Amino acid sequence: MIIEGEYFEAVTSKEHGGLGREYVPQLDHLDRTIGMQCSEPPHIILRKGLITAIEYRFLSEHMFEYMVDSPLYRPTTEDKCAVAECCGNVELCRLSEIYKEWRLKRIEQTWDLFHQKLNKDESGKAYLPAIYNLIQEEYMKELFHDTLGFGIAKMIRRIGGVDHVEDFESIREGSIRADSEAKALELANSHLKEKQQFLAIGEVISPIMQVQS
Repeated sequence: MIIEGEYFEAVTSKEHGGLGREYVPQLDHLDRTIGMQCSEPPHIILRKGLITAIEYRFLSEHMFEYMVDSPLYRPTTEDKCAVAECCGNVELCRLSEIYKEWRLKRIEQTWDLFHQKLNKDESGKAYLPAIYNLIQEEYMKELFHDTLGFGIAKMIRRIGGVDHVEDFESIREGSIRADSEAKALELANSHLKEKQQFLAIGEVISPIMQVQS
């Protein structure tokens, strides 16, 4: 990563730290000249913990709490300005995700908790309850499909792009690495084409579990 990338990481950490202070390491100091960040030890970034097979007991709960709170933190105009601060960051950063059974369950639990929190039956307020709940249900379905499509497209880009995925890159045997990447791309392509057919996160997870077996 270029030195300037450290600045954008620091800005992002500060923003996310303000939204979920108890879950994000606090940045104590940033030296932009030499690209150094200082935070109170010990901590490691989540993707590194996943690669080394650390099981985070409350990962689903913490992720869902952040997902529920963070989108509601500030109005769109302020959010756009915050995003603009990082528009100069064109350096791609490596990202790793390990899909072990228990981690897939964490993904499933996180979305289910998020869905339950936002999709509660309401009185309808200015609308009839039946109409209100129907609109809410359709919104959650659209959000699910958009989230799924974005996530799949991102992983396809990383596998076939210049930044790659560390989980695959760390496989020393070329034939095994190529076979793993091919399976991942095949599954991703299938999911992307059929994303509108998925009604629950469990339907997305199930085919991945079958590939692993």
